[in-house]
Amino acid sequence: MISTNGDRLSTGIDFDRIFCLGDSITLGCNDSLGLGWPGRLGRDLTHKGGSLAVYNLGINGDTSLDIAQRWRSEVLARSRNSDGLILFAFGFNDASRPANGELQVGLDDSIAAARQLLLEAKSVSEVLWIGPTPLDESVNPLRTEFETWHSYNAEIARYDAAYAELAQEIGIDYLRLFPEFVNSPRYLAALNSGDKVHPGDDGYAMIAEYIAGWDSWLRFQ
Repeated sequence: MISTNGDRLSTGIDFDRIFCLGDSITLGCNDSLGLGWPGRLGRDLTHKGGSLAVYNLGINGDTSLDIAQRWRSEVLARSRNSDGLILFAFGFNDASRPANGELQVGLDDSIAAARQLLLEAKSVSEVLWIGPTPLDESVNPLRTEFETWHSYNAEIARYDAAYAELAQEIGIDYLRLFPEFVNSPRYLAALNSGDKVHPGDDGYAMIAEYIAGWDSWLRFQ
């Protein structure tokens, strides 16, 4: 259950909604079906024979700091004190470098934000954490309407490894996608069919498949 007063209520497998908080990979940029991995993950799920609400709360460009600021209000607005599971997914944007060359969120700051938001979320709900995905570095420099970016897999890998250590320390189940995906012909092909940062449809299907086969996810089914 989600509590508005900060107290932990009873949780378990009997939840009727899932909250997916993340960045543009969670949102599903370049997905022709508009589902992203949250929509694919939730398509066949039911609760007591009825539909299960899966809320895609991904925002393009969000970092750990952004999600730390917004997760509680967004979850509470949709929970109405009903059973829920929160999935967090971030890190790619933390490890990216805008034109000034500095990491958007330094690793120490990213770890501190992740620690705070995950412990707060864990105090009110069941929580799972999904790691960042790689990119095709040939996209660098990535030019958007607002900024020019550089992103490197070596830096994403560094954040991913640090997140895994933090997750173990604070008792949050963490799914590492990066080590498998960075050398996966399937995921690399999906990046090539997308914009080399966001995969095409099959990349989102692949993320959903990995989560759906994860032991930590299966214990809720």
